[in-house]
Amino acid sequence: MIGETLRTVAAVAMRTLDDTRYLVPGLTWQVAADQIADCVTTDHRAEHFRVLLLPAHALEAIWACRAALVHATGHDDDAEHLADLLDDCLQPVHHTDLPGLVEAVDRVLAVLALDLPAARTLAVRVALNGGIGEEDQVTFGEVLAAWRRAGAAG
Repeated sequence: MIGETLRTVAAVAMRTLDDTRYLVPGLTWQVAADQIADCVTTDHRAEHFRVLLLPAHALEAIWACRAALVHATGHDDDAEHLADLLDDCLQPVHHTDLPGLVEAVDRVLAVLALDLPAARTLAVRVALNGGIGEEDQVTFGEVLAAWRRAGAAG
């Protein structure tokens, strides 16, 4: 839902050729959409754990889009075009609203920005061994517990 919605904003923003109408440039929306689409999953099993190398510009794009979305929730005149676009597509297509989208982006950012020793241990093991073994289940549980505390995992 998040990636698809951000792609919609990207497409509309790029068609207008106006980098201010949707608060950030269309390319920023597209980078954020692509990154989120690559990392979001609801299947929290150890065998689906993967290492994601996240370029700094991609994380910055997600933060910039999040800031624009938060700005749009305030119904400020500067964010009117973004709020109107999202109001038209979020409820009918995804059965949510703008604050719901911001919450979803926050969960993604919580996972991407949560720096844990357990996550670093798993990342090293995945990189060296090509996957997570039985001995890593406790460490994986620690990562999921931290994500749940951050509101990021079901």
